[in-house]
Amino acid sequence: MNPLMTPLEAGSPADDGRAFRRSLGQFATGVTVITARHGEQWLGMTVNSFAALSLDPPLVLWSIRRESGALQAFQTAGHFAVNVLAANQVALSNRFASSKADKFGATPWTAGVHGAPLLHGAIGHLECTLHEVVEGGDHLLLVGRVERHARFGGEPLLFTQGRYAVTQEHPEALQADAGAAPVAVAHDVSRGTILRLLHHTSNRMSQAFLGHRLAEGLSVAQFRIYGWLRDQAHTAEDLKRLAYLGGRDADDTLAGLCEQGQLTRDDAGCYHLTPAGRERAQAIVRHVEAFEAELLQEVSEADLAATRRVLGLLAERTARSVA
Repeated sequence: MNPLMTPLEAGSPADDGRAFRRSLGQFATGVTVITARHGEQWLGMTVNSFAALSLDPPLVLWSIRRESGALQAFQTAGHFAVNVLAANQVALSNRFASSKADKFGATPWTAGVHGAPLLHGAIGHLECTLHEVVEGGDHLLLVGRVERHARFGGEPLLFTQGRYAVTQEHPEALQADAGAAPVAVAHDVSRGTILRLLHHTSNRMSQAFLGHRLAEGLSVAQFRIYGWLRDQAHTAEDLKRLAYLGGRDADDTLAGLCEQGQLTRDDAGCYHLTPAGRERAQAIVRHVEAFEAELLQEVSEADLAATRRVLGLLAERTARSVA
């Protein structure tokens, strides 16, 4: 049976809330930090439920859990700012998704019209007056009327299937840019820029491996967690940062793997692979190695070594340039 046509999970939300959240996670969203000033207190929380609602009047909305300790302050503040995060602001997103007391201490920002922090480096700011609060089950929808907006250069940070992601041009868009016929797209792309070639190759390889991952019954979060725990133990916070995973989704995945007997958690909060988990991790490595070997069977050892050196150099220089 084609693994792409077989659901990984299916059922009623009432039966398994975590599975329901994973199905919701199939919809990709941007990532924002909602901020406000409440008296002498500054509020900030990471939110991916933000959405545009209306152009005339200019309305936007986002949702907050009824149990959130910040709910009353956001409601009584009477205003808020939406900070649309850039692709390089994963650490900032994690900071405002955490329970840290001082989230603004290490975050450069400027006060907006009503004092709401406008975070530096964000690619968009929307300063809003609270327009309406709407009941929404275990959440409340906060609708804001936009008073000021600002747009900056940069790529957006995305969140989908429990992990962070970045935008990447679709191969068909690259083909259209090159003016190429479908059968010649790979050759045309190879004569383009290095950035275009990297995007194209990454997209094609990811799509090619998708069926293999699904056949193993692995989510992206599980795949990455097995990879990072294969060499050493890590805390949940380490794994969220290293594997670019969202907080709740990472916690759900770790809890599920523990329930399956794949992981254990020690007294220091570090997760370890169990013998069964280590066997699974090694099987995944063998699967990846076989996949790569098939793709690279016509590539010489010299060409492969040169490619690794060039990619390593590009990664190092890019990291320095954005540090």
